Amino acid sequence: MLRTQVSLDEQDYKLAKREATTMGISVAEYVRRAIRSVLPPSGKPRWMRYAGLVESGNRQSSQSIDEVVYGNKD
Repeated sequence: MLRTQVSLDEQDYKLAKREATTMGISVAEYVRRAIRSVLPPSGKPRWMRYAGLVESGNRQSSQSIDEVVYGNKD
């Protein structure tokens, strides 16, 4: 593990400390988890973080993606 230093303003530190305490973890672990939550999955393109976030309700949507995105052809 690499060590780094991060500067936070007082309000951000207090909020992070409060959340970390509530979760029973250190502020360092809280920051690691926060960073991990916004990074793309390891080895995946950046856009993959959004994969699966939108649902059409249609189980066949992956087979008719143009209709889902652009609507039915008339």
